[in-house]
Amino acid sequence: MNEERKEVVFEEDEIDLYELWQRLKKRGKLIVGIFLAGVILAVVVSLVMTPVYRSEALLLPVSNQPSLAIAQLASEFLGVQGGGGDLSSKIMAILKSRTIKERVVKRLNLVDVLLEEKPENRDPVNVVVGILEGIVKVTTDRKTGAITLQVDYKDPELAARIAQAYIEELKKILEEKALTVAKANRIFLEKQLAETEKELKEKLKLLASFQKREKVIVPQEQVKGSIELYSELVSRKIALQVKLRELESVLSPSSPQVLALKEQIKAIDKQLNEIENSAGNSAIPSLGSAPEKITEYTGIFIKVKGLQAKYETLLKMYEQAKLEEQKNRIYVEVIDPPSVPDIPVKPKKKLIVAVAGVSSLFFGIFLALFLEWLEEARRRHSEENIELIKEASQSRTPS
Repeated sequence: MNEERKEVVFEEDEIDLYELWQRLKKRGKLIVGIFLAGVILAVVVSLVMTPVYRSEALLLPVSNQPSLAIAQLASEFLGVQGGGGDLSSKIMAILKSRTIKERVVKRLNLVDVLLEEKPENRDPVNVVVGILEGIVKVTTDRKTGAITLQVDYKDPELAARIAQAYIEELKKILEEKALTVAKANRIFLEKQLAETEKELKEKLKLLASFQKREKVIVPQEQVKGSIELYSELVSRKIALQVKLRELESVLSPSSPQVLALKEQIKAIDKQLNEIENSAGNSAIPSLGSAPEKITEYTGIFIKVKGLQAKYETLLKMYEQAKLEEQKNRIYVEVIDPPSVPDIPVKPKKKLIVAVAGVSSLFFGIFLALFLEWLEEARRRHSEENIELIKEASQSRTPS
């Protein structure tokens, strides 16, 4: 008896494809009905869903190579090669920052546009920033470095405006935040140039007043040597100051190179002070025996010529610093500007209907097989009960 049951169980475990097909065919109306219901529901849902439009822009970060002086300093003291860095990563960080989101919100007044009702317990700007995080997507191509800015929204015109606002605010941030070593040098030289110009005008006015009052004329050859020395010292001092600022941007204040430059500048200041304040210094051989008025005139004249040399040197270095600053700046080239889309990207109706159809078909087949299994289980259960009743009745009948 047990062997027969094992054989039955073994035979039942085998899958009969023809029998499976017959069962599915038996429940064909159910499967087709579920399939059609799923497809119709998907069509209705895709038609009811709000269409979403995508405005897309393609950006390409560009920058010149850093200045030769900065590259040499970085290579010499830091052991790294000079380079522009990963420009795309910097642009991506700005585009994903909260700063640019808040600027776009303020620029387009998105609080009133995106919020129908302002929340009572939250800052409306924070709410709109959260909305922007959901509708704005920024991606980059690792091979080319190109950045794609996508804005998905139900209003195509507003989507294009948001994308354009992102680009314009990005350019402003790059302009404001681009504090490089070259820019620091340019700011320093600009300040020194303004101070020198002001001082030079004062000394020229003083010299003209002295000449007019005393009617003194001194040959320039008399102080030619001291002027050349003074001009050379001023030029060396300015060059050392610029180099010192560059080193301070990459090295610590206690670095031997920084300390050595400070000592050189201090020594030059001492020499300049001796030339300016010591009328009897050997650097001005004719002043010791010159009359008092000639000595006073010579002192003013030397300071004027020194300031003129300093001003010319600063002006040249200032123009060079401006060029270096332009080279180190990061710019964004807009390859494809954002446009107003006319075809929605969501919902994808065909995809929704296809997925719904396939899902409904599988669900219908599963339900049909489940109902067949349930019917078979009930039939077997009924047969087993009948067999048990027969066996019980036979056991009670006397032999």
